[in-house]
Amino acid sequence: MDWIHPKLIIGNKATGEYYFRRPQIEDDIIAEIEKGNHVLIAAPRRVGKTSVLEYLSKNFRPNWKCINKNIQGIDQERELYKRIYEFILTCLKSDQKLWQQTQVLFKGKKVTEISTQGIKLGDAELDFISEIDKVIVAIPSDIKVILFLDELPEILHQLNKKGQKDEANRILKNLRRWRQGPEFKSLCMVVTGSIGLHHIVASINGRTTDNNDYALIDFEALNYDQGFEFIEYVTGEATVKYSPKLKLYLLDKINYKIPYFINLLINEVNKRAMKLGSPDICENDIDLAFDKIVKESKHFNDWKKRLFEYFGKSDAVFMNEALTLMAHYGKLNKRLAFDLAVKHDKTVNYMELMNILVDDGYTVENMDGYVFRSPFLQSFWLKDNPIINE
Repeated sequence: MDWIHPKLIIGNKATGEYYFRRPQIEDDIIAEIEKGNHVLIAAPRRVGKTSVLEYLSKNFRPNWKCINKNIQGIDQERELYKRIYEFILTCLKSDQKLWQQTQVLFKGKKVTEISTQGIKLGDAELDFISEIDKVIVAIPSDIKVILFLDELPEILHQLNKKGQKDEANRILKNLRRWRQGPEFKSLCMVVTGSIGLHHIVASINGRTTDNNDYALIDFEALNYDQGFEFIEYVTGEATVKYSPKLKLYLLDKINYKIPYFINLLINEVNKRAMKLGSPDICENDIDLAFDKIVKESKHFNDWKKRLFEYFGKSDAVFMNEALTLMAHYGKLNKRLAFDLAVKHDKTVNYMELMNILVDDGYTVENMDGYVFRSPFLQSFWLKDNPIINE
């Protein structure tokens, strides 16, 4: 038989027919932009932030000039300003009339590339901060240049980690100046990060006032109705079909209903069914696919590595032990969390660390304490830490 695979993508941003619309989130972002606000989407990783921004950057208002870029790899202050300047020029170049109106600003600038990927400048020693100031002020008031900047916190974190705190502070100051200056109202920044920007900013300068003017967007996981729609969206034409009962079982199995986790499980079920040559699946097939995904670990190793990458060693050790206890006991009550804080000499900041685990998608807080948000992550932590010290 001709086997039709589900319509899904794993690990990369979902675009075109692979993108499952998130109308409420899209509308929330659009509404804030129309109010003249700059937007911060600080949500756990893998929830679909990048896919939403890619869609919005391609489906915008006539007077919006947009670009969506992942800026994670930038490791120098000046390089960030250069890229922002290039992004703005790329937005202007998308409108021939607007480009002609602003051409006087770019005389003498060495442009090395103009392509579908954007505009790139030569290595001339331009004062990019000054150039950005000039070009934003020159943009007509009825035009909005929108920069969707993915993973800004990563740049700040890496600078801070390398001891370049002054550079990180200057970036924060300049970004805030461009957000708040009335002469820069034609510019809008929509910033995302899978690590908390507030935490990063506080680690740089001890306060969060340099980024508290963003409009915050809630980016929740799918609810059950949306989960049902998502499964139907990706499997509607596929060989393997899901009955309402199996859709519910799959969603309950992963609990944390984000497209990435749903796709992982649907993909593994599909591979197993194809190998067996039978499209008829049952709950046991979902269970076996779940176990195989956890056993391979490659999808979850990064969640643990990130703790030791983004936090000091002692903080990361505390958080990892909290998650290990949570995995073995099913939950971590607040008394045990405090006892663990005493053990690691973290009584001053342990609640901040526990809240980071909640904000970054590892755990959920309830009246009794903390539990894993995702059975995938709990199973991984249990597998990766099979023995605990009582």
